[in-house]
Amino acid sequence: MSNEHVKAEMVQLLDEMRGQMREVARIQRARAEITGRATVRKRVTVTTDANGVVAEVRFGSGIADLSYPEIADAIVRASEAAAADAARQVRELMAPLQQRRTGMPSLSDLVEGAPDIRPMLPPLSGELPPHQDSRQPSAEDTRDRDPGAMFRESGW
Repeated sequence: MSNEHVKAEMVQLLDEMRGQMREVARIQRARAEITGRATVRKRVTVTTDANGVVAEVRFGSGIADLSYPEIADAIVRASEAAAADAARQVRELMAPLQQRRTGMPSLSDLVEGAPDIRPMLPPLSGELPPHQDSRQPSAEDTRDRDPGAMFRESGW
């Protein structure tokens, strides 16, 4: 392979990487707008952010017709469904970038003896660090929690 040919391929690879960086920035902006939403029993609606963190819980009319355990169960099921909805949207958003990434040549394809860095790259899961407004539960929040507590009357 001629030196000029290798240079041309390297320029093409760098252009592709710049394009991917622009695409990543666009995806990050779009991802910040993703929300998952689900309604259970026509009375409990949960909205999550792109990480699946609950952002809002709304009760519809007739919520008083449900018992506390039914409300708790509806919140849990709606939260799970809303998080799954957000995850699906993130996967769809990430799919084109993932396809582009797998189609890129390896550095070792261009330069003989160069290492293949693709195995060292993190997977494109679409997960980003939580937004500053998102409160992640700590170990103390969950360590000693009674799993049945959510189905008992809380006095609200």
